[in-house]
Amino acid sequence: MYEDYLKTAPDFVSSIDRLYTIITILRAPGGCPWDRIQTNKSATISLIDESYEYLDGILKNDIPSEREEIGDVMINVFMNLYIHEEHKDFKPEEAVNEVCDKLIRRHPHVFGSEKVDTASEVLTLWNSVKENVEGHKDKAESFFSHIPSSLPPLEESYEIQKKLKKVGFDWPDVTGVIEKVEEELEEVNEAIADGDEDHIEMELGDLLFSVVNLCRFMKIRPNVALHRCNEKVKARFQKLFDMAKERNIPVDKEHVDEMNELWEEAKKQE
Repeated sequence: MYEDYLKTAPDFVSSIDRLYTIITILRAPGGCPWDRIQTNKSATISLIDESYEYLDGILKNDIPSEREEIGDVMINVFMNLYIHEEHKDFKPEEAVNEVCDKLIRRHPHVFGSEKVDTASEVLTLWNSVKENVEGHKDKAESFFSHIPSSLPPLEESYEIQKKLKKVGFDWPDVTGVIEKVEEELEEVNEAIADGDEDHIEMELGDLLFSVVNLCRFMKIRPNVALHRCNEKVKARFQKLFDMAKERNIPVDKEHVDEMNELWEEAKKQE
């Protein structure tokens, strides 16, 4: 019964059909118990995880990893589509055709007669179509209505600031943004001096918001920047840990001076 789907597909269209059919088999009665209990929520959480693993491959320029991880991303996209089909919410072709129609509609400079020369003009045209053709205008009483409440706070801050920029509520240049970060850091220091935990928490939030704004102003996604930093710290400390093991240096509070020296050594080796 499954023989056709055990073979490598000869082209992209056939491979898409192969993957979707495999997912339907896994979800069917008598299929895989684990796949059968997955939900749109669980598949979406996995989608986010796999997207970050794909990003890791990109940052490391690891093509085999990129190929594998983007395939894992597709598993979870297709899992979501099939769950919706099972529930009779909509068919997968409806979702794909809808986004295709939207791309054509929002690119009249490619599929129509509009003329643009820059990426900035493209965004202006995109938003014009979105508002004037599709009717996606924000209600006055819900300025942030299109920002998902499920976003992680870091990403939510970024989207809030993008929204503010659209109406001109933004710094004229990066100097003001940097000065704001410095101002918020000083307020954190003052809150720490006061010793009020609630005040410290609020000021740290303001500092984080300002740093996210700096990322946004420099066209850098804060979650990507932080992810890269996390990976760097993990790799550097792992190197420190390996060197400490080789030299019989305990990794504990009593040997923090030696650990600092190893940290600098690991840093120089990067």
